[in-house]
Amino acid sequence: MTKQIVVILTFGLLTALLTGCDPYYSITITNKTSDTAQILVKETINFRTEKQKSLTTTDGFDVYKLAPSEQMQVGSAISEIDNDIPFEQIKIVRNKDTVTANNLEKIKSLFDKKIFGGLQTPYNISIK
Repeated sequence: MTKQIVVILTFGLLTALLTGCDPYYSITITNKTSDTAQILVKETINFRTEKQKSLTTTDGFDVYKLAPSEQMQVGSAISEIDNDIPFEQIKIVRNKDTVTANNLEKIKSLFDKKIFGGLQTPYNISIK
């Protein structure tokens, strides 16, 4: 009888602890085009990628190249993304088109959205 109570209490406690955790999401940039794209970022301390940068510009942007259909993980966020965005500024260059976001609101506007407007998780910036 006591063994059953201990098992039930342990299961209940573990369930409560695990459901109370904030979700952990990756932050990626995906090139969904048929062209190579250049990603220029001014990184924060949250920026983490395994991809090698091509160069650093004179104005402090690190440049990464994304081949067609390639993804680059650039960090992660716990639940809300506001404090975990891995760059201060981003420029996406494809052919002769450039998209620039240089503040939190503009950067957040680049992320994929759900049908009703919120940010889609895991967090992704799609280049289309």
